[in-house]
Amino acid sequence: MATRRNSSDKQRQVFQRVLQLSMGLFALVYIVLGYFVIKLKWLMVPLADNYAYGLGALLIVYGIYRAYRAYVSIRDTMNN
Repeated sequence: MATRRNSSDKQRQVFQRVLQLSMGLFALVYIVLGYFVIKLKWLMVPLADNYAYGLGALLIVYGIYRAYRAYVSIRDTMNN
């Protein structure tokens, strides 16, 4: 029974690590996408300057928020 529990805990840890890394990766994707929206003024359709800056800034802020959430998740896992 103990080996089954250890195996389950190990699988859970691996899953959490993959989840945390994907959270960080998607945060980076949102930040880069926001930068390109501002720089190219394009996201599936051409955007006016005001919309490009607003949408790009929103994507960057959301990416920073996602990065913070990934950091907190990793920090909490390390402390436990």
